[in-house]
Amino acid sequence: MNTARLGMAVAVVFCVGPAFGQPPDEPKVDPEVMPAQFTQPVGVVPPQPAAVAAGVVSDPPTPVVRVQVRVPANVAPGKDLTYKLVVANTSQADAYGVKVRNPVPAAAQFVSAEPKPDSQAAPAARDLLWSLGTLRAGERREIELVLKPTAEAKEIRNQAFVSFEHGQAVVTQINKPKLAVAKVAPKQAAQTDPIPVRVVVENKGRVPVSKVELVETVTKGFEFAADAEGEKGSGPEQRVWQLGTLRPGERKIVEYKLTAKEAAELLATSAVKSQEIPEAERAESTTKVLTAGLTLDLTGPATVGGGEPALYEIVARNTGTLPLSNVRVSGSVPGDCSLTKMTNGGQRYRDQVAWTVAQLKPGEAQSFRLGLKANTTGQRTVRAAARDARGLEKARELRTSFQGTSLLQWHAELDPQVSAGQQRVLTVRVDNRGGEAAKNVRLRVELPQQVSVQQATPKNRSSANLVEFDAVSVPANGEETFTITYKAERSGQAYFIMKLSADTLGEQPLTKEQAVEITGGR
Repeated sequence: MNTARLGMAVAVVFCVGPAFGQPPDEPKVDPEVMPAQFTQPVGVVPPQPAAVAAGVVSDPPTPVVRVQVRVPANVAPGKDLTYKLVVANTSQADAYGVKVRNPVPAAAQFVSAEPKPDSQAAPAARDLLWSLGTLRAGERREIELVLKPTAEAKEIRNQAFVSFEHGQAVVTQINKPKLAVAKVAPKQAAQTDPIPVRVVVENKGRVPVSKVELVETVTKGFEFAADAEGEKGSGPEQRVWQLGTLRPGERKIVEYKLTAKEAAELLATSAVKSQEIPEAERAESTTKVLTAGLTLDLTGPATVGGGEPALYEIVARNTGTLPLSNVRVSGSVPGDCSLTKMTNGGQRYRDQVAWTVAQLKPGEAQSFRLGLKANTTGQRTVRAAARDARGLEKARELRTSFQGTSLLQWHAELDPQVSAGQQRVLTVRVDNRGGEAAKNVRLRVELPQQVSVQQATPKNRSSANLVEFDAVSVPANGEETFTITYKAERSGQAYFIMKLSADTLGEQPLTKEQAVEITGGR
């Protein structure tokens, strides 16, 4: 570079660490020293557990200090030279014990300096020294130095040096290793269900813990599931897991399942050991094992008279210690029976009635009733069943002998108007809608005075104004027809009185009365 053109001497910059090639004094450090989880630089925020565990430590920034010298590039003989020494900390870190040294050139003499140097060295050394102390991050200082060239000097070569102290302090805390163990298990469980257990082992300290071992011990009568991990311990009720090394803040989870041979109370104990921790950490969980129990009773009549309904009662009872849910209770309806009644809440299906109980508590019972009727004689089997959401099922059945019955219906056909001298027919039809034959069915017809009997069927005994048919049997789902042919003799309102009797009708016969208007004649 052509310095003459610039009109200014080139600034010589030195970025120096320890001062002037000599051993530095003891480092001066910031008194606010933060303890660290691992040995690390002062003032650094302790890393998160993941960073610490990985051994990642961030160093603080290193200070950088430089000195710049400014002076005119040319000066007239006999004139003083004024130097400006600029000392700057261009880093983000403070620099301690900053010193500036400027040896006076042989071709010049010291005139003055602002600020004044600490001391002027011996004439042979001709060193000027300034102690600036701490130079904060981004801070700069200026020194104005005046030198006088000798009479014979042709040029003056001046150099300035800067030095500073940079140190790093760390703190290591002594922490005891610390493990914690916690576990979760259900408070209650059914004997038929696997019991899940969850164990959490965590390093709560600030130092790693190696060779961590978890030992699980359970009450007799319980077994580890076939797919449970871990090594077999000293007996069938013990399992061991080797968890390796746990870094600070790290946790490991162990899960397994148990099966119960019988109803009992489970006590599962966790013990966590390591080389660094002499006494094991322990945790316990208890689970009460409940049994499911269900009984079903079905009561009803052994025999039922003809035409009478049979009443049945179904009782479902929880005989276990485990609540039963969604219990479905049903009673069958044989195909040739009709349902006469049922307890509220029942749902009728094609061949059964069903009720649903949302929950049946231990010791609780629910009762359900239904009525059935059969028209034919015979034995019917009624079945009751109960099943809960877990598949627990019970069934009962009961046989009842039904006595069948007949069901008679009848109607008469008679022309409402007839002329005197004409013949007409009175027809009476008797239908048996029941499942049993109607025995001793008799029809008795009283005819009015205005008519005369001409003919009657089937077999009967008749007189001038009375027809009594002989007893007949009407089969189940059958029909019998009775007819009387009569002749209208004289005009008037003629009333026919009909009476039907049968064994199934009891002592009181059924009675009908119909009128015929006879016109013309006398």
